[in-house]
Amino acid sequence: RGWSGDHTPAGAMPRRVTSLAPPAPLAALCFLALAAIRLPSALALECDEAMTGFHDNEIKSQAWQDIAHANVQAIRDAVADDPCYAMMRAGDGRGPLFWAHEFYNQEIIDVLVHHGADRAARDRGGKRPDQMIRAPPMTFEAPPADDEEEYEYEPDDDDDDVYVTKSSPPHDEM
Repeated sequence: RGWSGDHTPAGAMPRRVTSLAPPAPLAALCFLALAAIRLPSALALECDEAMTGFHDNEIKSQAWQDIAHANVQAIRDAVADDPCYAMMRAGDGRGPLFWAHEFYNQEIIDVLVHHGADRAARDRGGKRPDQMIRAPPMTFEAPPADDEEEYEYEPDDDDDDVYVTKSSPPHDEM
């Protein structure tokens, strides 16, 4: 018999339901239970303490630089090489997701969250990644040519590798 959900008077023919779906409250409960399971936690990774521990290293410094310079491909390559990259933490308790929010790079945020970065993580000060104050964009511009000092070789010096600038005092030999 299918789910009828109604009460029929004695002697009346019960209404037959042809749907095999469970009642709506049970379906809603199943949906909520499935929604509560987070995929990354279900596939919990065993990450090395060198990545997740609150300390600094060269990998974490390079990650900060890649994120600060919006190098999305470097981030994609890093998480493909080591999924724990998305969950690493530096000495201040921050990590790639914090830095992606700090430099407001939604594409990097999406990559990191897709690979298991924890949106609810807290740094040593108690801040979540989405509470980071935006940093100014990283720009590196060469100074104008007028500000560059010209180097002149002093021919009367006997040392071939000594150069002085116009603004520096003469080199005294000992």
